[in-house]
Amino acid sequence: MTDNQPLSTTDLSVEALITGYLNVARVNRFAAAAQGNGVTPASLYLWNCEMSAAFYLPLHFAEITCRNTIHKALCFRDKEWPENKTLRDLLDNTHLKSLDLAISDERAQHGDGMTNDHIVSALSFGFWEHLTTKRFKRLLWSKGFQRSFRSAPWGIKLHDLQRQIESVRRWRNRIAHHNAIFDKKPSSKLQDAITLIEWSSPDLSKWVAAQCQVQAIINARPKGN
Repeated sequence: MTDNQPLSTTDLSVEALITGYLNVARVNRFAAAAQGNGVTPASLYLWNCEMSAAFYLPLHFAEITCRNTIHKALCFRDKEWPENKTLRDLLDNTHLKSLDLAISDERAQHGDGMTNDHIVSALSFGFWEHLTTKRFKRLLWSKGFQRSFRSAPWGIKLHDLQRQIESVRRWRNRIAHHNAIFDKKPSSKLQDAITLIEWSSPDLSKWVAAQCQVQAIINARPKGN
């Protein structure tokens, strides 16, 4: 892509190649949006792919900053938090199993060199979201989650943090599953990711927003001649 111009099936001469290897339902998903606009379904499909790729940067930093902030809260409670009985008793069965699997896998890979940082990177975004549900309020967030997410507004509640993380996580999963995102309010979802970063680090959120190409790609929607 050059000067924020979207990939074009005219330039690439791959219209038949692309649509030939997509199922009918997927082609029709983009055909409906292309109809009457003078563009091909494949052009919109490639535009959606570019948009999805551009989301990598804000989603990457949203997840990394969020989990690291929650990890600091865990370490403040207990530096050996993976073995903390209170924490383990509060985890539901699914997330307790995911924690134990992460410990087992990382120990098998790193042996005595395993650290909690290895475990952190092995756990899913859903695990970290789970730690912001109300069952963990007394253990981790009794004085307000803003003591960890230092730039989050004091007027919002823990469930607002959980919903913010859930929104970013579900959007990340939608992209990872190669679903259409162009008509699912991508600008709003970009802001969700930027806001989640901001609650941990305003300076980082400003840098990510400045580097991010999502809005430029949204604005470069393919147009007919």
